[in-house]
Amino acid sequence: MDQDAAIVLIDPDPLRRNSVARLFYDTGRHVEPYENLAELRAFWPKVAVVLLHDDEDSLAAMFDIMLDQGCWLPVIVYARDPKPARIVDVVLMGAMDYFRWPITAAEIAGRLELLSARKKSFAELRRRAGHSQRLIDALSPREREVLFGLARGASNKTIARDLDISPRTIEIHRSNMMNKLRVKHLGEAISIALYSGFSDSAPDKQPHDPLALAPGAVPADK
Repeated sequence: MDQDAAIVLIDPDPLRRNSVARLFYDTGRHVEPYENLAELRAFWPKVAVVLLHDDEDSLAAMFDIMLDQGCWLPVIVYARDPKPARIVDVVLMGAMDYFRWPITAAEIAGRLELLSARKKSFAELRRRAGHSQRLIDALSPREREVLFGLARGASNKTIARDLDISPRTIEIHRSNMMNKLRVKHLGEAISIALYSGFSDSAPDKQPHDPLALAPGAVPADK
């Protein structure tokens, strides 16, 4: 990781927060400790690595704040004895790593070095996700239904049947959707849907994180 990047530490437990901060101080890294995300929002850093204690929805809330700020920061989550399934979920949500606490100074130094190679790719994914979600939000509910149907591989006729409207109406919604997304080809529109983390359920449901997707084949333009 960049040596000039501060470690932003977010942990509601003061004893644990101080213990974690001392460990990073011992490795020669600058640490900025915060009790919660609201406190961090008031003093948003320009360059940092976020070390976040795993408290229920803290990671999702952190990503929401980064989208609002228009600035992606690499996030590392930590907790004592997390379940393997939780580690997988957190990484799929977009965290760069998950530390089992306690961890030694030597282990931290090694893990931060490994993460430096992954920083750029994660940043690009997060940037695309934020941009794609804003484009999706500009679509009407019906236009999102059409886009998500196409992204799942359905034809215009199939989507029309599922939504109980005419194929001609689907074509109109599709054309409007393409114009709003500012794309000329269906593949580009589907890429935006995938990066936004489209859901197979109702269009007004909160999307999944794009890093959790396992996209299938892009359907042919029908």
